[in-house]
Amino acid sequence: MGLLATGIAVIIGRAEDEVLAMTVNAVSSLSLEPMLALFCPGKRSRFAQRLDAMPDFTINFLRHDQQALSTYFAGGWQAPAPPPFRFVPWRAAPRLEGTLASLDCERERTVEAGDHWLVIGRVREAHIGIPPRRPLLFFQGRYHGVDFAPGEPAPDLTAQDEPAQVFYGP
Repeated sequence: MGLLATGIAVIIGRAEDEVLAMTVNAVSSLSLEPMLALFCPGKRSRFAQRLDAMPDFTINFLRHDQQALSTYFAGGWQAPAPPPFRFVPWRAAPRLEGTLASLDCERERTVEAGDHWLVIGRVREAHIGIPPRRPLLFFQGRYHGVDFAPGEPAPDLTAQDEPAQVFYGP
């Protein structure tokens, strides 16, 4: 799975009076109607152990220059002081200031998935950060950025009338 480049997000939730945050790269869009997103915390994480007390959470997509926040919220920070960050009040759970984008979610369902939980949230609101919009990526155990050289446009799948044909060899 290390060959799949992923974005990096910080999930923030409030369990009673405590704000909890964790770095994830297992985060995905799930549905457009209704708008659903998911993330997958390890069952042994402190965040996952408090899920029952967290009906809401935010997904905060990190920018290319926020590697320190990724390391800090993943628990790998070695410096005596944390990197600079600020939680911004937002609905039931705060969001991280200065991120690429943030999603405010209401937890809709939690599904057991091996040694992780699959947490599905209904997106209530989105916040888009200021330009430049350059995401922080994770690939083969390292942080990366995006090459913004012009690329080929993706196909417009809404314009297709016929389903794609799939052929299998003998």
